[in-house]
Amino acid sequence: MAAKTVCVTGAGGFVASWLVKLLLSKGYNVHGTVRQPGSEKYEHLQKLEGASENLTLFKADLLNYDSILSAIAGCDAVFHVASPVPSTIVPNPQASLISYFFNVEVIEPAVKGTTNVLQACLEAKVQRVVYVSSVSAICVGPNMPKDKVIDESYWSDKDYCRKTQNWYCYSKTEAEEQALEFGKRTGLDVVSICPSLVLGPILQSTTVNASSLVLPKLLKGGDSFENKIRWIVDVRDLVDAILLVYEKHEAERRYICSAHTIKTRDLVEKLKSIYPSYKYPSNFTEVDDYLQFSSEKLERLGWKYRSLEETLIDSVESYREAGLLQLE
Repeated sequence: MAAKTVCVTGAGGFVASWLVKLLLSKGYNVHGTVRQPGSEKYEHLQKLEGASENLTLFKADLLNYDSILSAIAGCDAVFHVASPVPSTIVPNPQASLISYFFNVEVIEPAVKGTTNVLQACLEAKVQRVVYVSSVSAICVGPNMPKDKVIDESYWSDKDYCRKTQNWYCYSKTEAEEQALEFGKRTGLDVVSICPSLVLGPILQSTTVNASSLVLPKLLKGGDSFENKIRWIVDVRDLVDAILLVYEKHEAERRYICSAHTIKTRDLVEKLKSIYPSYKYPSNFTEVDDYLQFSSEKLERLGWKYRSLEETLIDSVESYREAGLLQLE
């Protein structure tokens, strides 16, 4: 049987790079969308085992339908991973600039870009689309219950996200809602996966994603940190889950993907026990942010995850190797 051809959008990103690596290792032919195929930002993809034979990079812009369609044409499945992750602080607080930034930098790529991807999938007769969302589309709002386990039936409050200028959360919620609704309306098979904070080793050092800055900040110490709850999943376990919900025919609608729940202070203590030589924060302010997620639906499909210790060690070692961390 001929190897299946699949497309990964935003192939140079942290999660997408690991997904490309996994797909190549499983014998898939991979189309990856990137902004500039010849850029050094994507050299790590070309070095992956199997890349020379089975990886093709396409220059594509989420807002350019034809470029997306050319990458998706001939694919059995599409993994839509690309998404903007802006700063939650807008450079200039004037209302008109906020509105412009909000629409151009976040909403258009996330929402209109997702619509373009889905429309291209429909036209190309793709068998299944896996949309990578976020728990930010599930758990943000003033009325989230603290005495119940949060599952896939919950959605973030878009009005609240707008009021609090949480653009990332708003864009993820809006885009995921539209993706699932598009599937329902057109018959396109769309499944979404909602990961929590994604940690784990990086495959490239030229660009560092937002989630990979979390541990280096803790290792460098500094002023007071909020003792927030961290819901963590390893990037390698996440890409296993993404492939799982594609390959399992019975997978449907959305899946929370989170492995570990830990307070920031406890996370620091765990890191300190493994790497005692870093500075670490000493002051913590308490916050009331307790929520409990369940990945039970994903685990019923057969998903498993590694220990938090393995994730932390592999993350820190990869940051050190990439020159992102120096012992003080």
